[in-house]
Amino acid sequence: MAFKQYIMTNRDNLLGVIGTIYRWRKSLRNICLATLVGSAALALWMPNYYKSTTIFYPSSSELAKPEVIFGSSSKVTEYFGTDKDLDRLLEIASGNEVVDYIIIRFGLYKHYGIDSTSWEGLFRVRETFRGLYVVQKNKNDALELSIEDTDPRLAADMANAARDKINEHAQRLVKQTQAALLASFDENIQHKQLELRYLADSLRYLQQHYNIYSIAEQGDVLTNNLATAESEVIRGKARLEVLANNPLIPKDTIEYIKANLRAYEKTLQQINSPNPRSDNFSSKNFNQGLPLVTVISDLHYQARRQLSYDMERYNQIKAAYNSNIPALQMLAPAETPIMKNRPKRSMMVIASTIAAFLFTLFAALLSDAYRDVNWKQVLD
Repeated sequence: MAFKQYIMTNRDNLLGVIGTIYRWRKSLRNICLATLVGSAALALWMPNYYKSTTIFYPSSSELAKPEVIFGSSSKVTEYFGTDKDLDRLLEIASGNEVVDYIIIRFGLYKHYGIDSTSWEGLFRVRETFRGLYVVQKNKNDALELSIEDTDPRLAADMANAARDKINEHAQRLVKQTQAALLASFDENIQHKQLELRYLADSLRYLQQHYNIYSIAEQGDVLTNNLATAESEVIRGKARLEVLANNPLIPKDTIEYIKANLRAYEKTLQQINSPNPRSDNFSSKNFNQGLPLVTVISDLHYQARRQLSYDMERYNQIKAAYNSNIPALQMLAPAETPIMKNRPKRSMMVIASTIAAFLFTLFAALLSDAYRDVNWKQVLD
């Protein structure tokens, strides 16, 4: 019984709706026709917009490193960038530098009919362009840059120009870092050259002062000369002591032994000279100057090695700075679109007519539902 009553109630409601539609049929027809004609006229008045799209991948930031360019890195070269490289290009593409570049290059103030001299002109032209400019990541992790315009050729030109500007901006960021690194290396190299010149002067002075030019060779020579002189002095004294009182030994032989002994004694005296400023090559000079010359020589050698490494590194960074490594890998350039992207005129007309019908029907049902209400009494 309850189910039958439910069916009867809903049937009455449905009949009521049909009755309302019938009573309001002329209004519904007129409003829908007016909406149909108006939306069609508006749709026909709206200009056609054409969308041009260019697709590209970010390049790996590792490609700009000297280690990768000169093959000194053991890492496998990745030519396509990571999510960080993708996000960096998205930030560049969304920045005002790219937007303002396109606005100025293609004269969008005039194209959009915006007064460039007004205080809000820049804001308006940026907002207008941004409404037609989209950069987003697609399902394949590539960047899609799209621009809409009423001129299909202009849309393609602006899309390609925006992509090239993004590439230029990203390259400039890398080159700014490389330029700062080059400046740091250049300053360090100049400092190292001054330090090397100071060490060379110090080493030259010590070598002249102590007569030490080759530590290993001079040390061997000095040791051999000292050992030879000492042994010869001992041998000469022993010979002289044995032969001097022997009447059978000729006097010339004795004189020869004495002369030879004096020569070796002179050599031994010279080697053991206590004067550190003597121009003679002596053990005193050698022993006193050896630590200083050794330290300065080592410092000079290390400074030369470091300077050579820094200059090689500087040249590699400079070569990378001068090279033209793209910040993005273009997959598809923007082409001149043939078909319009919007407006979808048929969809606009159909949607507007359906909305007008439903809104009018709702108003009719509301009017019929409350037609017996005394609104004056309610409001009072």
